[in-house]
Amino acid sequence: MKKLPAAKVTPTVGIPEKGPMRFVVMRYSSLGDVTLTNPVLDLLRYSWPDARIYFATKPAYAPAVAGHPALSGILPYRGFFQHLKDLKALQPAMVVDLHDTFRTWALTSMLARSRTDLRIVRYDKDALGRRLIVSKLRKAPSMHTVEKYLKPLTQMGALHPHDEISLIVHPSKYGLGWSREFAERRRISTGQLVVGMAPGARWATKRWPAERYAELASRLVGKRDCLLLWFGSPAESGAVAAIQASMTGLPSQRGVNLAERCTLEESVALLGRCDVLVTNDSGLMHLGVGRGAKVVALFGSTTTDLGFAPLGRESIVVESSTLTCRPCDVHGRRWCPKGHFRCMKDLTVDLVEGALDRAIGKTRKGS
Repeated sequence: MKKLPAAKVTPTVGIPEKGPMRFVVMRYSSLGDVTLTNPVLDLLRYSWPDARIYFATKPAYAPAVAGHPALSGILPYRGFFQHLKDLKALQPAMVVDLHDTFRTWALTSMLARSRTDLRIVRYDKDALGRRLIVSKLRKAPSMHTVEKYLKPLTQMGALHPHDEISLIVHPSKYGLGWSREFAERRRISTGQLVVGMAPGARWATKRWPAERYAELASRLVGKRDCLLLWFGSPAESGAVAAIQASMTGLPSQRGVNLAERCTLEESVALLGRCDVLVTNDSGLMHLGVGRGAKVVALFGSTTTDLGFAPLGRESIVVESSTLTCRPCDVHGRRWCPKGHFRCMKDLTVDLVEGALDRAIGKTRKGS
């Protein structure tokens, strides 16, 4: 990621000086996109330290940002008109639209009617450019999503607090307490190697085959003393259980299926206990980076050129570099349009195991 200036300034953008100023950041879905807004909250807090910042999102995704120290509160989306009422009651001086949809345009337009001095900042999602990449009509990669989020604010004069863009996800106090109790119950020592596995993804063409996750996990616990933590949504708990059942070795080595017992708020905290996370291109990939895990990211039908590469400097992306059909969609597909699914099948267990070993070697427990 490119470096940004570290000097602190107070931007002059027409924001009322009388305070406390109230800003609203809008991003309603999905998990990865909401997670990637955390650097924007860093920037806003640094550039306007006295402002009160609120985040508008769907309640399901709130844990990805709710713990950020810059936030004064979350504005949960509970339907269009109720949300508009909540926004009007807040009377923000600035709205940062990081979703750029018809809904956010409608909300900000109607909000502006009641507050003529409202400042609206909107990011450019480069929707056309990304589709041209899919169509193979554009070779230049799309800017990383975090850079897209930050660009309109930095153009106003806001400066990031770090020399380079970093992704830090803050867990809630409850989540941290739950994570500590979990570690105590499971007797996880500080020296224990903990490897997270996130085999799910919304789209089928972004999922590495389940049997390969099972083989990789079996090899890992067969040669290392480690604890496996399996992350996912409640809807993925059955798939995780099936992977665990397919593993070889002792049942005690199969790890913990967190998808069936862990909320997103708890998962955010517990990801900070993982030394390494093996994951598909998903929201959990970005959460893992933000919580400090060494991430091994498996990319199938999507590519990093679309702007969603893991931000971690030591993250490892495993993907097929020879297939000309990649990417076949901006977000992923229900099935492979070519029928061969080579983008994932070409990622052998040996290949991913090598990447995992390198990632473990970068931790203090890698010896």
